Amino acid sequence: MARIYTRSGDAGQTGLANGSRIDKQDRLMEAIGDIDELNAHVGLIRADQPEADIDQQLALIQHQLFDVGAQVAQYKDNPIKAHHVKQLEQWIDQHQTRLQPIKQFILPAGNRIGSHVHLARSICRRAERHAWKAAQTHNIETEVMQYLNRLSDYLFVLGRRLNGGDEVFWQPGQ
Repeated sequence: MARIYTRSGDAGQTGLANGSRIDKQDRLMEAIGDIDELNAHVGLIRADQPEADIDQQLALIQHQLFDVGAQVAQYKDNPIKAHHVKQLEQWIDQHQTRLQPIKQFILPAGNRIGSHVHLARSICRRAERHAWKAAQTHNIETEVMQYLNRLSDYLFVLGRRLNGGDEVFWQPGQ
């Protein structure tokens, strides 16, 4: 691409991966924007320099989120498969072995990196909600929806792990 700007979106429409054009306020664009925001936030978490194994997981997740965004943008193939969802489940299980069982609600707080992960989790949940809304009128593959759902679980557990047991618990009636 010689130029970053094309001027093709100046009238309120944007192009999809399949060549069609839709309004920028379409539900599909909300989902695509949320996925992009989530990916950028995962990059911010990586900038906090987590442990090497976690950084590798997050690097792979960033690539997979690009695949998720491509499929939501109506790319002809769905690169997200059941084994990607299974990989997230394996990582969740691995991280959970290092955590105490949850006995009460945890606030999205803690240290800097843990708090960033909790924010990414909330962005992921918004992306999933918007993807479900967009799926009412656009083709979004089941594996993509499962991936977003499982990714929010992964980010919750990762936030707990990166907080190193220094979690903030909800105190009702405060």
